[in-house]
Amino acid sequence: MIAAVLAFVGWIFFIHQYTDWVFIGESLEVVVIGGAILGIGVGLIIRYGGCIDGTEILGIIINRSTGITVGQVVLACNVFIFTAAGLVFKDWHPPILSLITFMVATKVMDAVIIGMEETKSVWIISPKSKVIASRIIHELGLGVTILYGRGGYSGEEKEILYVTAERLQLAELKELTYSEDPTAFVAIENLHEVSNGVQRERKVSSQKKAEKMMAKIFRN
Repeated sequence: MIAAVLAFVGWIFFIHQYTDWVFIGESLEVVVIGGAILGIGVGLIIRYGGCIDGTEILGIIINRSTGITVGQVVLACNVFIFTAAGLVFKDWHPPILSLITFMVATKVMDAVIIGMEETKSVWIISPKSKVIASRIIHELGLGVTILYGRGGYSGEEKEILYVTAERLQLAELKELTYSEDPTAFVAIENLHEVSNGVQRERKVSSQKKAEKMMAKIFRN
C-alpha cells in the first residue's frame, strides 16, 4: 500500500511538472514515439513482477499456459476496444492511430519482457528446503532437483535445491523462498542453453492464477 501511494504521488508530481512539454510532429511520429514509451513502461513493470490493469494480468496468465506473449494479449484486447470505438463513433481515424500505437507498444513490450530472455539457474540453501521445494513444485509448477552438500566451515550436511526458471518467474520464486525462510541463501546464474526439461509446467487453473495475482496486487 505504501509503495502504491508513493508511486501515485510521484506520478502526480511528474505530471504537474511537465505538463507544458509539447511534442509537435506528424501523427505517425507521435504514435510511434508514444507506443515505444508505453511499451518500455509496461514492459518494465511486468518484468519486475507488477502490472497495470486487467489486460496485463490476463496476458501473464495466458503466457504461462499457452506461450502467447503478454504484448500479443494486450494488443488483442485493445483491437476489440478500438474496433468497438470505430463502430460506435463512426470515425476510424483515432482508432487506427491507437492501433498503430499499441502495435509498436506490443513489440517494445515483448522486447523488454522476453526479447533478451535468459533461462536462469537458481541455487537455494535453507533448513526449510523440503517445504520450499514442495511449494515450488506445487505452486509455481517448476521442477526441483535436491542435491546434498556439506558446509565448508560448519561441516553440517545441507540440502541444496537446484531450480531452472525464466526471468518472469524469478520474482515469484524469490518471494516464495523468502516467505518461508528470510535468511535462505539464494544464488542466481544465467544459462546459455537448456534442453530437455527446463521446467515441469503444472496445469494451474486460470482462476487460481488470477486470484494469486490479484492478492499480490492488493497486498502491495
